[in-house]
Amino acid sequence: MAKYSFFIRPQIPRKGFEFGNIESDYGVNSLYWTKNSKPFLPVSGEFHFSRYDNSQWKRELLKMKASGLNFVSTYIFWNHHEYDKGEYDFEGDRDINKFLSVCREIDMPCILRIGPWAHGECVYGGFPKYVQKLAGKRSNNKKYLEYVKTFWRRLYEETKEYCDGKTVVAIQLENEYNGNIGHIHTLKKVAEDIGFKTPFFTMTAWPTNTPDKTIMPMFGGYPEAPWAQHKRKLKPERRFAICEGRTEQEIGEDLIKKSVNGKVDFNDLPYAGCEVGTGNQVTQHRRPLIDDKDGYGVAFAKLASGMNWLGYYMYHGGRNPLEHLYQESRRTLYPNNYPIVDYDFQAPFSKDGAKRKSCDRLRLLHTFLNYWDKDFATKQAYFSASGNKYPYISLRCDKNMSGYVFISNYERGEDSLKDESLDIELTDGRESLNIENITVAKGAMTFFPVNFHIDGKKIDYVFAQPLAKFKDEWYFCECEGMLPYISVDGKKTLIDKELKIGKVTLKILDRQKACEAYVFDGKMYFDKDVLYSDKDAIFREFKEDVQSHKFSLEKAEKEKLPYGYYLYSHSPRYFYKLHLDKELLKNNLDVELRIKFDGLNLQLFAGKKLIDDYFNTDGYYVLRFRQLARYIENEDTLTIKAVGGSFGIGNVYKEISIPKNKAELSLESVSIVKCAQLQ
Repeated sequence: MAKYSFFIRPQIPRKGFEFGNIESDYGVNSLYWTKNSKPFLPVSGEFHFSRYDNSQWKRELLKMKASGLNFVSTYIFWNHHEYDKGEYDFEGDRDINKFLSVCREIDMPCILRIGPWAHGECVYGGFPKYVQKLAGKRSNNKKYLEYVKTFWRRLYEETKEYCDGKTVVAIQLENEYNGNIGHIHTLKKVAEDIGFKTPFFTMTAWPTNTPDKTIMPMFGGYPEAPWAQHKRKLKPERRFAICEGRTEQEIGEDLIKKSVNGKVDFNDLPYAGCEVGTGNQVTQHRRPLIDDKDGYGVAFAKLASGMNWLGYYMYHGGRNPLEHLYQESRRTLYPNNYPIVDYDFQAPFSKDGAKRKSCDRLRLLHTFLNYWDKDFATKQAYFSASGNKYPYISLRCDKNMSGYVFISNYERGEDSLKDESLDIELTDGRESLNIENITVAKGAMTFFPVNFHIDGKKIDYVFAQPLAKFKDEWYFCECEGMLPYISVDGKKTLIDKELKIGKVTLKILDRQKACEAYVFDGKMYFDKDVLYSDKDAIFREFKEDVQSHKFSLEKAEKEKLPYGYYLYSHSPRYFYKLHLDKELLKNNLDVELRIKFDGLNLQLFAGKKLIDDYFNTDGYYVLRFRQLARYIENEDTLTIKAVGGSFGIGNVYKEISIPKNKAELSLESVSIVKCAQLQ
């Protein structure tokens, strides 16, 4: 039985950072952020406004907020707004002013990632063609900087009223920059001279790996690496490790050559994330299937490792604009081929706003941070010398050893994991707490509180994951594979669903029930569907299967359609007609089709216009219509063009069976999506 020992020696928070240029409610020290001078842990999620129907922005942001996020992050893709030189587009889905007005309305502050180079799987990293052709771009080249200044001045006109320290709370400069950090400083001066104001200027810490006290470094990590340039199963690379290290070797390795700069120490800077991967965008050649544990696991590991700003990429999927080819591809000299339209990312909310299981798991973390321990950010991370193996373990606690033990026995693709038993010792050199016979199930990720008080009573620990606490009711959820024991003065007692301690009732929820938990206005709600609030009203978005409908799918004759190259297969083309039920679409919030797909890739057309596509990852093409309404208004039938796998480019890494040289589709179910007000 392994023993893990933690010696508590708290660091003193240090100040002296100059990340912003405006007085605001936000502050930061070397360990954590503050809001109104109180500890604050930002939880931000990426949602690209220009990849989503603007009429749905508010609803989707409210859904993200209800899942526990307090910030939204978004890219400004330069070529979405200036495709041709001097011709600007800030209308419709590109209306950043309207998007920020929605953020202000619902109190969802925004992080603007203004580039100028953004990446985000966008062609040329978001550069317009005239910038892409320029020698000396992404440097202090005078002509390049003049181009940047011209665009940023135009962008500032759209955003300046929201650069108030409350709506725009951070601005990221560049992305995955591999040059000298002096260029980032130049971009910061350009932005400030134009007028941009923000509490925090940020940068991705990779691959520059240069600590800086004037531009806040942001970190990340992903559950997989579909950009890896091979078609083999990846080896486990500690993507889910709880550890002291902050940088992620694999991020950006498709575009950036690995470099060895020696050990870089960021420990004097606060630990923030901007690309904590809840999913992955699939490439043509790699199709990892990200499940809810993968989507949750990186965030869990980063929080356990001391991250005090959880910044997710992506939290909500979307679709590329349809006017041009905006996706990365090898035809544009990038190493990966991506779908033309689909930017689903296997995110907690899909490209159509459907909730995935990873969203429910992540909400467990966010509910804990928002409604159990608002001082969690002050609790520092400690690591055991014997903890650099499975299971991963850390302690986050205060100077009194009050905090949480984090345990993870999960690693994607690791076949050697097994159930474990272990002991833990916490000590500050004066007092100690020993916790014996902890059972850790294979695949489990959980945490439990230690050294805390309930209604004045000292508690050694509870083997249950804290969720939310109100005045007289404290909610926990079961730890995976552990019985809910409580220890008081060294005596262990098994909790049978509830336990009364003084005036407080401890309630232990099973994990399925806990994953249905939402909190609005200090009250717990449970629902397997999507809940969100708007002002004083609570809404439920849900699905109902329907049997009587006019949707149908049938094989069709071959026809000439564009973009055949981007199906990436030498397999024969197969055509289907999808007949629409316009009345069902008209009378409901949305309609969802679940189409079984045995094939490699497909494209969806309204007439001759491509409106959607899909690289097969899990064997199903799931389609909703709300975002496509403008394209199908005058259509009764859509066309699907599909291919099977084949040799060469059509031979891919996949985690499901995909047939070669054929593609078959069948309509499995039709559901209507409704929204009802609960109160």
